[in-house]
Amino acid sequence: MKLRSIKYLTVEGLKNMWVNRLMSIASIAVLIACMLLMGAAIIFSLNVDKALGVLRDQSIVMVYMQDGRSEVENKATANTIRDLDNVKEATFVPQAEGLESLLDTFGEDAESLFTFVEGENPLPDAVQVKLDDLNRFDATVSAIQKVEGVDSVNSMRETAMRVNSISRLINIAGFWIIGLLIITALVIISNTIRITMNSRKLEISIMKAVGATNNFIRFPFVVEGVVLGVAAAGITMVIIYFVYKAVLGAIQESMMTQGAVPFTSFMWPLLGIFLLLGVLAGAIGSLISLGKYLRKEGSEFRAY
Repeated sequence: MKLRSIKYLTVEGLKNMWVNRLMSIASIAVLIACMLLMGAAIIFSLNVDKALGVLRDQSIVMVYMQDGRSEVENKATANTIRDLDNVKEATFVPQAEGLESLLDTFGEDAESLFTFVEGENPLPDAVQVKLDDLNRFDATVSAIQKVEGVDSVNSMRETAMRVNSISRLINIAGFWIIGLLIITALVIISNTIRITMNSRKLEISIMKAVGATNNFIRFPFVVEGVVLGVAAAGITMVIIYFVYKAVLGAIQESMMTQGAVPFTSFMWPLLGIFLLLGVLAGAIGSLISLGKYLRKEGSEFRAY
């Protein structure tokens, strides 16, 4: 297709939007509603995932070393644990540091509990372990227990499993919500293009009669659908920016704001998703609407 033809067909597509401006505005409005719901689902999922990430980091597996081993041997055991599959981080905690941390946690009153040991530290060396994938929690803990020098393992299994279940549920719900909204966007664009097409049946039939190719006829409708999608994406991002900023401002004093995902961290990926959705919905919706007509009816010359 020549450049002159592309320019002509692009202008025709934009003209179609203006001629059918009420339907175009309605389509953009409904697309914005779909994208807002999708954006809300994505932003909510990101913030919840960040909050769950804090809980994941708190789901520490404490590994206690056997008595009678030297600190050098226990450090070697910590290195072995660190090299295990699915271990994100393994921090060696000497018994002196462990006792100091315990006293800091319980305060000065806790010191009286250790006076009977007459200066001896009853705590063993330990290793703090954080895991990458909580789905493999049990298997990883079992592997840690088999490491030479490990006496016992204290794991927050219940908390880890609860965090993992919530994360899985949110991911599944987000997947279905986004999928349904994409289908809705396709239907909206298809209906808009179909209405435009019905109003131009005579013109399309004449173009077919004089030898115009299907691609030549489709191009203006594809342009119309893509422009509708891109316009909806841009407007949606502006709305999300101000709404998200207002929400964070309203809860500025709460801890929730301090842990919220900043807008700049997801702005460009989210805009890319909206643009991709808008372009695909516009192009595919246009092709779906025109396909059946061009195959069965478009070649028939109709007089009105």
